Amino acid sequence: MHSFKLFILLALAISVLISYYVYLKSDKGYFDHPFWFGAPMKIVKILLLFQILTIFGFIMAVGSMLMTPPTTGILGEPNNLFYVLTLFFVSAIVWPIATYYKNGWLSVFSVIFTAIASILLLAGSIEEDNPMPLRVFGLLLLCITTVLGDGVLWNANYIRKNRDLFKYNIIDS
Repeated sequence: MHSFKLFILLALAISVLISYYVYLKSDKGYFDHPFWFGAPMKIVKILLLFQILTIFGFIMAVGSMLMTPPTTGILGEPNNLFYVLTLFFVSAIVWPIATYYKNGWLSVFSVIFTAIASILLLAGSIEEDNPMPLRVFGLLLLCITTVLGDGVLWNANYIRKNRDLFKYNIIDS
């Protein structure tokens, strides 16, 4: 991958960290943060465990992909890894901002786009001619959090607790 693209991805990754710091800092602490929207503490603790594993999985897998980019499969196509990672980072940047400013649809869709990018990374990791087990494992850990934890659990809880944010509510009580 070209230096300029790596610079953009690094800038986006740093922007994710900054947006999470700015919008997720809370005097109440992590477990009582308002962005959990009343999720049961036992569930939040389980999700935290997977979030910690996700950090290691993401660094392991994406670092590996950047050092040795896939040459086959969906991520082996020119620029696809860059586009998927850009989608991942941009949607991750949008989520805390949209949630903080109570933009329901944007919050939900930013999480969905992060999940889609995660699924594409995982799919691309197994499509390689010689899949790297640690890469696949790291992306599985990422998908547990971004697809199941965020895309399904967080979104379901968020929509349930914030129905008033959805102007055209297609979800019945």
